[in-house]
Amino acid sequence: MNLPTVTILCSSYNSSRWIEGYCRSVNAQLLKSFKLVFVDAASTDDSLRKFRAFSFREGIEVTLIECKSIIPIYQAWNMAIEASATDYCMNINTDDRVYPAGLLSMMTYAAAFPDIDIFYSRCFVVADPDHRKIVNLFDWPEYSHEMLLKMCICGPFPLLKRASVIEAGMFDPQYTIAGDYDLWLRMSKLGYRFRKVPEAIGSFYFNPVGRCVDKSLEPEKLGQEAAIKDKYQ
Repeated sequence: MNLPTVTILCSSYNSSRWIEGYCRSVNAQLLKSFKLVFVDAASTDDSLRKFRAFSFREGIEVTLIECKSIIPIYQAWNMAIEASATDYCMNINTDDRVYPAGLLSMMTYAAAFPDIDIFYSRCFVVADPDHRKIVNLFDWPEYSHEMLLKMCICGPFPLLKRASVIEAGMFDPQYTIAGDYDLWLRMSKLGYRFRKVPEAIGSFYFNPVGRCVDKSLEPEKLGQEAAIKDKYQ
């Protein structure tokens, strides 16, 4: 089976704690060849130095975009999508991990179901930054627009058909926390197709200072989500 092409997207800001583990995780992917677009949003720690020093294996084509000032995460994702030029793309955050067979598994689904625009998978939840202590399983419901209005079921590392994301208008940078939820609901309302993958392809770190977990950001997050739901009822 000939598999479509894919790019891993990553936005990084002061990710020194996770960058080496992240690079090792990307390097361990069983998919023979893919691209990685890494956007550094003007980090002030040594994460960019660590990324540059890492030696990726043959078959991984790396593009590094260095921003001169801090930019919003969804603007960084848009920059990475524009630079990717592959059939599909998948965002993987520096503090999350996709298992070695994860990318290959998702691309096999993409080849088998070429009419699907967004694939999302189950994933484990870990309580430690080294991804050794599994505490939960995100087993998302099957897709429907009504279900998507109840919860953001597409995280944390969905596989996106690049042309469809561009056609739908990309991520809206006005949202600082829920821009991904806005895009999924917009694409759902426009009739793009979603499919759940039953395998758990990786693990999500329940990072207490992460944008979607940080309690201090919860009022902003809930406000954005409420406004987004109102738009796409």
